[in-house]
Amino acid sequence: MPRLKVRIRRKLRKKREPRLIEVYERRFIEALKELRIPLLMLHFSLTVGTLGYMILSGGDFINSFYMTIITIGTIGYGEIAPGSDTPVGRVFTSFLALMGIGTFMTSVTVIVRVFFKEDIINLYRAIRMLREIENLKDHFIICGYDKTSAWLAQTLKKRGIEFVVIESKPEAMKYLQEHNIKYFLIEAPYKRPVLLSAGIKNAKGMVVNLGDDAQNIAVIATARLLRPSKEEFYIYSFASTDGTAQKLEELGANRAIVPNKILATRIAAYIFHTGSAFISDLFDRIAFGEETDIDILEIKVEPGSPLIGKKLKEVDLRKNLKVTVVAIRKPEGDLEVTVTGETAVEEGDTLIIFGQPKNLRKAQKVLLEGVS
Repeated sequence: MPRLKVRIRRKLRKKREPRLIEVYERRFIEALKELRIPLLMLHFSLTVGTLGYMILSGGDFINSFYMTIITIGTIGYGEIAPGSDTPVGRVFTSFLALMGIGTFMTSVTVIVRVFFKEDIINLYRAIRMLREIENLKDHFIICGYDKTSAWLAQTLKKRGIEFVVIESKPEAMKYLQEHNIKYFLIEAPYKRPVLLSAGIKNAKGMVVNLGDDAQNIAVIATARLLRPSKEEFYIYSFASTDGTAQKLEELGANRAIVPNKILATRIAAYIFHTGSAFISDLFDRIAFGEETDIDILEIKVEPGSPLIGKKLKEVDLRKNLKVTVVAIRKPEGDLEVTVTGETAVEEGDTLIIFGQPKNLRKAQKVLLEGVS
């Protein structure tokens, strides 16, 4: 039995899919290998030329090397090295020049072929980008890049949230670069190595927007195999209908959104609140992440929290952290909006806090670690 287990482990190791960075590095090395021939030819030409002129000049290395360079490069400034103006020297220079022309033509041909066959510059940039992505933490992954994803990326940038875009269409690279997207992968997002390379193990969440329900399902299924917990890794997906949205949520999405429905409800909000346009618009912008000066945060009071049993006036978030508790959602779902300083915090409560984003982040850290 122990031997059988060892064999199974070895087979599993052999079947391990290579990481994306390993694939890119292998392609990069293979591309560079094709440059070995022209580099060897250049080295051979320089060595033969320098040694030949040194023999003719009696050991003058500097002038011999210089003479070799201008001869191979077909620059032709004249006969610099001593002895190169002799009949023997001129015959040697003629053959060296012919060798230089052959070396030059071969090198140019190989280099052009390598760059056309494999874009070495973009490949190097991709490898460097993948190494930077490995250091990201609590970032988001955006699968699919269209106009909606572009607006989302712009909003995340305003909030200082790092993200990685995965798009399978090669032509999308142009728009990703034009929009100054820092991290992106031109690969199929449903593949396990691609999601791992996008840093899914350290990511906070994912947005799936591939424009096709079947592709969205494939990505969500793969992502949930890698990050099973809905509380630790959030998946938000687009869906074409309410029925599809329900299926996506059953498969692993925290929330599936029907874009047309969201647009309709947002317009309806303006219709229903025509008399209070400023307030409705403010909360609307907060809800949709468009307001960068003010935000709302929910903090759940977990078992063992030092907040349990304390009154809001004892915590005094307004004075200490410059944020305000505007409501408390009870474990059973009831929303208590008439909170005062005498309101006591209970286990399972969710504090709804209002304030500036930087103060909210500080409050979240303090309240989760303990009241200062």
